Amino acid sequence: MDEKIKLENDENKGRMIVFASAKGGVGKTITSVNIATTLAIKGYSTCILDGSFQFGDVNLALDLKPNLTISDLIQDLKVINNGTLSNFLLSHNSGVKVLSAPVRPEYADLIHPEGLINIVENLLKDFKYLVVDLASGLSEHNVTFMELAHKIYIVTDIEMASLKNTKMMIKTLTQLGLSEKVIVVVNRGNMESVIKFKDVYSILEIENILSIPNDFKIVSKSFNMGIPFVISKPEEKISREITSIVNKICDKKYSARVKRRRKGGIFNFFGTAKA
Repeated sequence: MDEKIKLENDENKGRMIVFASAKGGVGKTITSVNIATTLAIKGYSTCILDGSFQFGDVNLALDLKPNLTISDLIQDLKVINNGTLSNFLLSHNSGVKVLSAPVRPEYADLIHPEGLINIVENLLKDFKYLVVDLASGLSEHNVTFMELAHKIYIVTDIEMASLKNTKMMIKTLTQLGLSEKVIVVVNRGNMESVIKFKDVYSILEIENILSIPNDFKIVSKSFNMGIPFVISKPEEKISREITSIVNKICDKKYSARVKRRRKGGIFNFFGTAKA
């Protein structure tokens, strides 16, 4: 009986997906913002939490200016229990809600894992999807979010440094027992590079891989204007690929496509990950 109640409660709770990266500059924030916006446009109650507590850019990508942020909320967690959590959320015209990063880098020191867990649990009661845009790397806060998440999307590109660091991140998450949650998103997957998208499977030794095409002009204009490109350019290929990823997120039976690992070639210099 207890197990049945637990399953029913889990079904009623929202789903949390985090976007991480092992290196900055790979397009993680623009990806997470457009994913969250698309979820909201599709009619799902969606909140995006800016988990880059020192230098978050979610508000910039959505052209929003916060009055209250997560650093204000975490200093007075009692407000969660009296129904005023919504006062700390910004509303975007797409329907997505935003819990902003602190307005000053030093305010990040106010945030602690216990408070984050409390906030996440309550947001999942109110929203079907909670999207978290993490800072790059594997900080204590990032690992806390990853442990709570249903899925971990690691965003990378096809440059050597990005893939090297991504492989190290995947290895660490495997050691933490989180590998089953991991899906890699290769941003700018068709960009000109010595490495090709098809080589990423053997380099990273992972099968759950998605790709977003390179479109610098659209992405740059979108970010600088604070308008997600899924809104301003919904028919472009890059927007269609974001929608495709969102459709997979919404499908409970979703399993990322499987490809056979490739061996040999010049990319073996990365070595084989050891448990």
